[in-house]
Amino acid sequence: MDFSKLSGVATSKKVTDPIKLFEQLPNLPGTPNDIWRGQNEALSQWHENRDKKDVLVELNTGAGKTLVGLLIAQSLVNEGLQNVVYVCATVDLVKQTAKEAQKIGISCTLRVDGRYDNELFESGKAFCITTYHALFNGYSSIRRRHFPEAIIFDDAHVSEQVLRSCFTLHFSKHNRGDLYNEVVELFKSHFSELDKAGEFRNSQGEGQSKVVMATPCGVQERRAQLTEIFNRHKVYDDSELKYAYEYLKDRLDRCAVLFGYGQIEITPPFLPSLALDCLEAPIRRIYLSATLNYKSDFIRAYGRQPDQIISPHNDAGNGERLILSSSKLEESIHGSALEKLVDNHKVLIASPSYASAKDKWEQLGQPPSPENFSTELNNFREADNGAFILVQRVDGIDLPHETCRVMVIDGLPTGASLIEKYQWEFLRMTNVFAAKMANRLAQLFGRINRGRNDYGVFVISDKELSVFLNNDRYVALLPELIQKQLLLGRTVQEGMGISNLEALHTTVDTVLGRDASWLDYYTANIHGLDIEEDKQIRTEQIEEVMTASALAEAEYAKSFWEGDIPSAISALEGQIEKTLRADTPLAGWYNNWLGGLYKATGDLESAKSAYNRARERLGRNLFVPNINVGQVLNDYPLNAFGQSLLNLLTIASEEKYAKQLRIVNKELEFLQGGSPNQCEASVRALGELLGFHSTRPDNDEGTGPDVLWLDDENETALAFELKTDKKPENDLPKRDVGQGHDHISWVSDNYPTYRLLELSFVGDFENTDARANPNELMSKMKLAELEGLKNRVMALIDDIRRALPIERYNIVFEETSKEHWSLEDLLQTLASTPIRK
Repeated sequence: MDFSKLSGVATSKKVTDPIKLFEQLPNLPGTPNDIWRGQNEALSQWHENRDKKDVLVELNTGAGKTLVGLLIAQSLVNEGLQNVVYVCATVDLVKQTAKEAQKIGISCTLRVDGRYDNELFESGKAFCITTYHALFNGYSSIRRRHFPEAIIFDDAHVSEQVLRSCFTLHFSKHNRGDLYNEVVELFKSHFSELDKAGEFRNSQGEGQSKVVMATPCGVQERRAQLTEIFNRHKVYDDSELKYAYEYLKDRLDRCAVLFGYGQIEITPPFLPSLALDCLEAPIRRIYLSATLNYKSDFIRAYGRQPDQIISPHNDAGNGERLILSSSKLEESIHGSALEKLVDNHKVLIASPSYASAKDKWEQLGQPPSPENFSTELNNFREADNGAFILVQRVDGIDLPHETCRVMVIDGLPTGASLIEKYQWEFLRMTNVFAAKMANRLAQLFGRINRGRNDYGVFVISDKELSVFLNNDRYVALLPELIQKQLLLGRTVQEGMGISNLEALHTTVDTVLGRDASWLDYYTANIHGLDIEEDKQIRTEQIEEVMTASALAEAEYAKSFWEGDIPSAISALEGQIEKTLRADTPLAGWYNNWLGGLYKATGDLESAKSAYNRARERLGRNLFVPNINVGQVLNDYPLNAFGQSLLNLLTIASEEKYAKQLRIVNKELEFLQGGSPNQCEASVRALGELLGFHSTRPDNDEGTGPDVLWLDDENETALAFELKTDKKPENDLPKRDVGQGHDHISWVSDNYPTYRLLELSFVGDFENTDARANPNELMSKMKLAELEGLKNRVMALIDDIRRALPIERYNIVFEETSKEHWSLEDLLQTLASTPIRK
């Protein structure tokens, strides 16, 4: 046998440049003729930075992220990286992405339903397309047997809720009644001890249910019993629960336990992303995302800032939109109101829940079942008219051009998890969710508007969503073009008098009929609209702090998940003061979990202080434990001011007392002067110290006065507008006075049983614009007045601290019971002057 007759084996180096790779792909039917400008730039920049561990690639919705991701995945395979994985949010998206790969001639492997569809991935010849759940579940065979050297995360901008679901036990009285009842019974005594037994019962109902959360220390005390219940019910063998339980089984005491709508949810308060091997290991991660103005939500998902952000300029996906709001209509929008619209057009209806879909849109149709979803969606694509109802989905549905040109958005996409509902609806953690909502809304606006030459009409049919989109602070979080389209829609609706359904239908027909006057108006005006600069600046300031806060949360979550309590405490303690100046409720959320950590270490004084601050900052829907730190019990109760002082004065350790006093003084430091934002934070903190329910409505909810003090005992209110940036020679502008009228109305609407004493403009200005028309409740005040009030309180604290510990309670009770500490009497001591004079 003569082997010399054989020719040598030809070897060729595989192409790793993704653009050259595209050029060498076979010319198959449906293959793109060329790469768009934005795709080309994204691929070139990624290739230059391909060795970096975390690269974020941002492209507009509809700008071809999938092709970019597929070429990057194949490039990494050609480079020789083992086990390259491309993850999508749903099985439908996995199949859709695989079809795109097949269309352009790239071989890949699918993993769905626990199986690979070929051997290419396992043999190292192709990348694998699968779901986030398949990669991140507690029993993932991909991570066990084929740990990836590179991962492409599709739709990274909305992946946080998908990742959270991998760490969440969620069950109800309907699907696991025995398990549900035992867990409810276990926590019944806990809520009784909190004097919240009635609210706990309410959470077990459906319909208008309340969501409640057990305290961190309440969960810690029941960890062993909770584990015993889960093991007895063999949750570790449950086909739906076992994947999350694998993560949580030894960490139940580090989770939030929530009850609501007849359901129970157990989930980490912050995602422990950095504790996950795939996100911690030094592998390459590429995040495919829609364009994100701000990155706090991305960090909450992945625990880190990207090493490189690639955001090429492109206008793909920047289609024409007219956005109209039902809040301007005389009639409400529901199923029967849109029958004419559905008869003439195809209408996509995005609903936040199945209950809402049934209540409002049943006359137009039913949401498709999961098994029929793709079939019914394709039928809708091919139809001439009708409605398709989309529930709790913001991505993965593409209806470009004639497949659909009208979309109704029926509510904020708040998600289905109990922790999101609790934080959004009951704790009003608006700033935390603002960027999240903006990302999801940007996705919804991209469902029927997929390219530069696409167009459509969007109708906002929900009041809460209309309020959100009328708030420029939140609008500033959206992509720039959508900002401009929202402003244009307001102008069109007001200018054209679109106030009833007939006018709405006429407008839709005119725009979709490509009326020349509409096209001329849109082209001439769309680029001349911008959010007011002060709203943009405030958004940037808040989001800068939100980014730092998200990074601190990631460090806390990793440390706590791994049992390192001192490091977990340090992560939140180091950020909480900065967070407080930007977002009071989020700081309160940190206080709550710090309280649990302090309690776990036996530091009861710090735990009590943290829990009380959490309650002050998050309100009555947050339940906190009553921690006894050994003070003398008394028959006569303290009022809110007395309790505020006692929380500080009963700290036994002088070192801890001095530390807490430094924190209080730090929070109040800008009563001596600073920017309006800094002064707002200190005025709010002063109200909290005085025992008032003290909030920053404009900052934390996007509407209302800068600071609001509520005296709950006497049902009185005092509102502040901080104008510390104005010089004495500057008049208070007419515009600010006009906003003051709105703030007075806001207080009346939101606190109808409270009597507003004053709306005080705080600053050094002397006069008010002569053209203004101030309300009789409007006054002006020097910041020094509030600094003087602070000094009175701090002197009182110092005097009482000098008394014997056994005497302090009585002194606090006697002093804080005096009338001059009520809100109305305090106002008399502050030199405020009615500006109407």
